[in-house]
Amino acid sequence: MAMPASSRRVLFASLGISVVDFRCHAEGEKPGAEEPNPTHSIVFVRRGVFGRSHEGATLVCDPNHVLFFNAAQPYRYSHPVPGGDHCTILTVETTRALELVARHSGQDPRPERPFRHGHGLSSRRAVRLHWELLRRLERPGPELALEEVLAELADEAVGACRPAGEAIPRVWTSPAARRRHRELAEAAKLVLNERIDTPPTLSHVAGRLGCSPFHLSRTFHASVGLSLRRYLNRLRARLAADRLAAGARDLTGLALDSGYADHSHFTNAFRREWGVPPSRFRAGIRAPRPGSRRASRTCAR
Repeated sequence: MAMPASSRRVLFASLGISVVDFRCHAEGEKPGAEEPNPTHSIVFVRRGVFGRSHEGATLVCDPNHVLFFNAAQPYRYSHPVPGGDHCTILTVETTRALELVARHSGQDPRPERPFRHGHGLSSRRAVRLHWELLRRLERPGPELALEEVLAELADEAVGACRPAGEAIPRVWTSPAARRRHRELAEAAKLVLNERIDTPPTLSHVAGRLGCSPFHLSRTFHASVGLSLRRYLNRLRARLAADRLAAGARDLTGLALDSGYADHSHFTNAFRREWGVPPSRFRAGIRAPRPGSRRASRTCAR
């Protein structure tokens, strides 16, 4: 039975973006007929090489690139090197594409053609975020973290792929706006603390606070100095450490109470934060018990 020429598999969908695993099995082809792209898309080449022809120009696409496609625009593809290609595609709804592009261009993009540039060299940060996204798709964890990585990756791809010589739009933030950003970050902290055992999604937090998930992610990081997912991971690891230091014995129960999917997920996350697994941490430290001399202090700050 012949292998299909290509395959597409949706791995995750949220924030108006779907993450698609795309694999082409072509073993060397000349340019084919024009094909209209079905959606606005951001494409990261993971391995392999293919050619993309558009408006009379052909681009050799390899893992150094991030590519942008506008819905309904026609492209031709070729595979000059045998072996096919393997890509991660972010299919982006029009409203989300417009939001991403407007932030970095300082202009109002057109809904039918939001991406003004067809490609660029992928930044190292985009590559790292792409890897992080793929890792998080393979293992359990809070959906907030997965959504935030996805938001950061899309934002980084659009922002980093500015042609040489194009000015970076200046963003001036007034004191009042900075105050609003700080207040938004503090409100987000409250939402996270309310749901430690069942961490909310980025969409849920943004909905509670009446803003875009992309705006919340950027604002929180700028105001607090940590991404939302890193803040949540650190918070959960510190609360778990406090219970371990107080003598908690049931690691599986502690993992579930702290919002981790299972014992293994808890152990790995705890080790990344503290450098040792929970059992070793518990053996090496004990918190003062209530009523002891060390513990009997005023709560005034």
